[in-house]
Amino acid sequence: MQNSISTAAGIGPKRATALHERNIDTFADALLHLPYRYIDLRLRHNVANLRPEMDAVIEGRLEGLNLRPRRYGNFNSASSARLVDSTNRRIKVVWFNLPSYTQFPVGEQVLLCGKVTVGNDGALQLTHPEVHRLAGDAVPPIRPIYSLPKEVPQRSFFSAVSEGLAKLRSGSSEASIGAMPVELSREGGVLSVADALRYLHTPPLDASIEQLESANTPAHQALALDEMFAFQLALCRDRARTRQRAGAVMAGPARLTESFMGSLPFVPTGAQLRAIDEIGSDLAAPAQMNRLLIGDVGSGKTLIAFWAALRAAESGYQTAIMAPTELLAEQHYRSFARLCGRLGLMSALLTGRVTGNERARNLRAIERGDFSVVFGTQALIQEGVRMRNLGLAVIDEQHRFGVFDRARLIALGSEANVMLMTATPIPRSLAQTLFRNLEVSALDEMPPGRTPIATQIFRDGTMAEVDAMVRTEIAKGNRAYYVLPLIDGENDDERASVLSMAKRLGVSLKGCRVGVLHGRMRAADKDRAMREFRDGALDVLVSTTVVEVGIDVPEATVMVIVAAERYGLAQLHQLRGRVGRGAAPSRCCLIVSNGAGGVALERLAVLARNASGADVAQADLRLRGPGDLFGARQTGALPLRFAHFIRDWRMIETAGELAEQWLDRDPKLESDASAGAREALARILDSGFSLGDIG
Repeated sequence: MQNSISTAAGIGPKRATALHERNIDTFADALLHLPYRYIDLRLRHNVANLRPEMDAVIEGRLEGLNLRPRRYGNFNSASSARLVDSTNRRIKVVWFNLPSYTQFPVGEQVLLCGKVTVGNDGALQLTHPEVHRLAGDAVPPIRPIYSLPKEVPQRSFFSAVSEGLAKLRSGSSEASIGAMPVELSREGGVLSVADALRYLHTPPLDASIEQLESANTPAHQALALDEMFAFQLALCRDRARTRQRAGAVMAGPARLTESFMGSLPFVPTGAQLRAIDEIGSDLAAPAQMNRLLIGDVGSGKTLIAFWAALRAAESGYQTAIMAPTELLAEQHYRSFARLCGRLGLMSALLTGRVTGNERARNLRAIERGDFSVVFGTQALIQEGVRMRNLGLAVIDEQHRFGVFDRARLIALGSEANVMLMTATPIPRSLAQTLFRNLEVSALDEMPPGRTPIATQIFRDGTMAEVDAMVRTEIAKGNRAYYVLPLIDGENDDERASVLSMAKRLGVSLKGCRVGVLHGRMRAADKDRAMREFRDGALDVLVSTTVVEVGIDVPEATVMVIVAAERYGLAQLHQLRGRVGRGAAPSRCCLIVSNGAGGVALERLAVLARNASGADVAQADLRLRGPGDLFGARQTGALPLRFAHFIRDWRMIETAGELAEQWLDRDPKLESDASAGAREALARILDSGFSLGDIG
């Protein structure tokens, strides 16, 4: 299956190069490139019922063929014929740039499948259709249509896919096309990957077009299960290895941590105390801690990180806390000084802004062990950073870092315990099932006194009403965010762009100070915009979702999200969490585009009804299943193709159970039956997989 696709009939060097741009290099790649839609050849259309742009399937007789083969230098040579259907009506048929050896069954009954267009004479015509002879040809009941580069015809690619399917039937390649061993899928009554691919590329006569195009067939589920089996296999092996690694043991007297908890100006939530107990038990054990802390924005994850850092310090170890932005690292550094400074611990800040002699002094002090806690960004993992006795690595908003960034931080201490923190709303039960290599703690309570955020849905034409709300808040000394999906845009998309919104607000909020923030800006300019907004030099910040991981701005009381239907519920919830951090009432305004449908409005209504991330995540699971958790944002570099087919999170649980079963039988994956599993694991590891690779 790993033979080059260039060896397939009809795929020469030029077409192979075009397919390479789509990461289709082998027959296996071609088989895993699924159709995005299907044409039902079981249907028949009459000429009288044709409409422009429809995909037509017409049975009839070809006549009047005018064959004009392609000649060198002539790229628009048009051959034509007439098709006479069963009602004796005729339609012109046109083919472009046919090879000289093309032959058509003139006078015979044929089935034509192609797009209806309008010709130069204003009459309808069938343009470049496929021709199937009804006498002798095996006409497929359902024709798959693939997303392909323009150089590769559908029929040529399908021919290559058919060749790949034939290789599967030969037997030797079937065991390794999927990760799950064939005997395991048979025992579980699961469709094998080979059978699933045959179904999706050559659907049977009784297949449902609707189910195929909505990815809701047993074949789609089989591919998702197989992929999740490989992912869970990697997690199970990683967890087993982690349990064998020695970790820094933190079991000394609790002088600092007890003093810290007793001095807090508020009462920790039950969820925070539970997480502290769980983490404390991990830190006292001889094995390396590997824990994920899940909690809404504002649920108190930072308090847990500070407690763990103090536990490390009173046990003689250093802690590194890495944040995705300089502003967030600075905020943590200042919060630690405010809450823990009286305990006598020294802490340091390493970011891109710390340079020259100051950086050199800090590096020497860190290496000597003078600083118990070091806060920073990726500057923590730059050359020259050495820690005397790193016992704890904390990674905040860890999905914002690449797996190699995380690995380099952990490498600063071979026995360092690891705590990952994320605000991505995901139910604890699902997190425990999905990420089997991690222990999971969840902060499912909000601290008392947290200001509720009123969430309202507005249509696109009511922006003046929203602007009036914002102006009222600014008059009170508060601030507002406007979040948009595009930096700039044209025509209809212009209204959903940062630059056009900033220009519009310059008029509608005249007298207010408006700033912009987006991904094309230099890092220094982005940093300056956030600082100015934090410090009150700006009243309004118009941004893309780069503001999602921001800083605490207690004066920010309004979050306006334009084209809200374009975002997932998890991301909307995190954006909403940028406000409501002070004492003043806050609101989130979801602006829905005029073209948004009922499903989009239903999803946004779920967000408006639910305040907690856990409730939002549960609702999203009911609406769409857990597949969205495996989108690009969530999985980083993981090569997951089919996870979005998952309809029920119990499939993830099943995949994990099957992975554990197989590792019990073949712990080292040495058997011939594990060949596909070994290949799948190699792909995951090549992608840079590491523990906690989540969103």
